[in-house]
Amino acid sequence: DFSLVPLIFARMAYGEAIGAETRARVDAAILGFRFWMDEPGNDVQWYFSENHALLFHTAAYLAGALFLDATFVRSGRKGVDQRAVGAARVRAWLDHFEAWEMAEFNSAPYFPIDLKGLTALAVMAPDADIAARAKAGVVRLCTVVARSAHHGMLTAAQGRSYEHTLCAGRSLELSAIARLLWGKGWYGRRVHALPQLAVCLRDHGLEIPEGLAAIASHQDARHQEWRFAQGENRFAALYHYKGRDFALGSAQAYRWDQWGYQETILHLRLGERPEAAIWINHPGETIQFGYGRPSYWGGCGVVPRAQQYRGLAILDFAAKDEQAEFTHAWFPLAEFDEARVEGRRAVARAGRGVAVLIGAEPLVLATTGPSAGMELRQDGRRTRWIVRVAEAARAAEVEARFGALAVEEAADGALVVQDPDYGEVRFLADGAVEAEGRALRPADFAIAGEATLL
Repeated sequence: DFSLVPLIFARMAYGEAIGAETRARVDAAILGFRFWMDEPGNDVQWYFSENHALLFHTAAYLAGALFLDATFVRSGRKGVDQRAVGAARVRAWLDHFEAWEMAEFNSAPYFPIDLKGLTALAVMAPDADIAARAKAGVVRLCTVVARSAHHGMLTAAQGRSYEHTLCAGRSLELSAIARLLWGKGWYGRRVHALPQLAVCLRDHGLEIPEGLAAIASHQDARHQEWRFAQGENRFAALYHYKGRDFALGSAQAYRWDQWGYQETILHLRLGERPEAAIWINHPGETIQFGYGRPSYWGGCGVVPRAQQYRGLAILDFAAKDEQAEFTHAWFPLAEFDEARVEGRRAVARAGRGVAVLIGAEPLVLATTGPSAGMELRQDGRRTRWIVRVAEAARAAEVEARFGALAVEEAADGALVVQDPDYGEVRFLADGAVEAEGRALRPADFAIAGEATLL
């Protein structure tokens, strides 16, 4: 399905320019494809997640429209009937997307997959309602990316992440899409939606609002606070905070202390160097570059209690007995202009962005193995991390101001931090946060989202 949608797009847009022999092979592949699990066949395709479903339904709908009078091998339907079945499923998918957006919330590897299907529908759908809704979906996804991006890199909590796309962020296609749309980003090696999106913008009248460029590469002296939710019944409440020199995003009140899958719960970037990123997780397996889901760096074996207010965040991990007995932070020394690790504290600066990490136990920098010079480890089944980001020309300024941050555990389950800038910050046991006379409640985060400049 990942390959078929661009193939159908090319066949519809450029069919006469394709050589007759190749065109015949393309047509045979389309007509012989198994478009859904209810069609006869015993192939090994993944039909079940939302991004795959969009592509299968898009392919069935557009293929049926392309070959109205032909018979599709697997279903036995005429093209006109295949189109009708695909159209109904596409509309149902759009119904769900418009209500709840991405179940694999804010996931950098999955934006391009959805954009692949939506751009094909936006310019090739024969039904005007589907085309219009798909265009709106493209604009919405680009808006979410712009809000969560930082100078060409998505920097946010993600519902599904992978070790290779986290550790080598420039290779991620979403960075290339950011460069195409807004001029900030990096062209990687592998693409799903990029060529198709470029053709839609150039040749088919697809338009992305110009104002998103300033949001994606934030230069305002004020900071953007972005609160929104994704997934059915708003199961993921997402918080993002960024300035010119840093970005920090996390998932609020999300499945605390449960077994994890591939969720990255907290992610930050400093300055404009693409790989100057830090995230903290509990490894799902202790084999680096293994095949686990979650893996060593991608996702969490156990999901932490995570709460954030502006540039301050707390992560509390409580690992199960059979799980890895440590948590760790990706801390790539080579990407920072300054970095220091001493005792329970680590400080890093890239450009004017500075991060301070404070552990409940000593933070140990890996000096051997695949992540030497890139991993900070905190031992124990119960670990706590305090994260504070700020802007300064020197790391020592931020360390002096925030290096003594500590957590007080209140009788009602709240975690209380006295922050030099924000005053008393109360991270409540129900997931809400109170500070500066404000109360931020994840239950109030809306799918549409709310952005505030502070």
